Amino acid sequence: MTSTSESVILQKTVRSLEANSFEVKVANDAEEATRLVLGMIPKGASVGIGDSATIRQIGLLEPLRKRRVRVANPFSKELSTDPRKHVIAKRVRMLRKALVTDVFITSSNAVTMDGKLVNIDAVGNRVAAMIFGPKRTIIIVGVNKLVENVDAAIHRIKNTIAPTHTRTKKIATPCAATGECSDCHSHDRICSVTSIIERRPWRSTVIVVIVKADLGLSYDPAWDQARKDRILSAYRASTWTFPKSTLRLSEA
Repeated sequence: MTSTSESVILQKTVRSLEANSFEVKVANDAEEATRLVLGMIPKGASVGIGDSATIRQIGLLEPLRKRRVRVANPFSKELSTDPRKHVIAKRVRMLRKALVTDVFITSSNAVTMDGKLVNIDAVGNRVAAMIFGPKRTIIIVGVNKLVENVDAAIHRIKNTIAPTHTRTKKIATPCAATGECSDCHSHDRICSVTSIIERRPWRSTVIVVIVKADLGLSYDPAWDQARKDRILSAYRASTWTFPKSTLRLSEA
């Protein structure tokens, strides 16, 4: 992030998040973000992971595995791509286990300049842990996820992020074909739960780590094509396709 306008957006977002009682850290790059997050995890802690290309892109998972912590990651490639029923059942158990860990780490679909966290989930485990359950929740976001307000956040999630995500994952929703939301009734719809956290919940510790880099899947269609291509390329390199039998976890 180099432009003056983006620096202003970042500064305003940090002030707003802090005014809404979130703890905020700013990292200059992925390496610094990883060091900050690792420093927030006590030895012997249990750590839950919410599905996040951002976490994989900053390289957090490998050093986390080397620490004296117990990691519940339902979204490892091994669990996510194995269609066998007993593996799907194991993944569902781990999803629930991650909700009551000492530390939960994930990303947010969008963070608004007035300090709100906006997310849309298919399952809801990620947003559930952001609200209550873990003793500490750490949310890592790149500057490409900072948006003006809630309306802008929801529009981007439904008309840019969700269609790209479903196409990448080969999920047969209408938005994957059209590139825009139709508020569908598809059985494979991924927009099941919408969460707007306007202020830190009373009994939750929520830390937002903003990285001065483009991370995860989020972009403004008006941005220059080179930047969008970099975001999409990095996202596709850090995700994979789910077998269709693993999509509806409640059936396991």
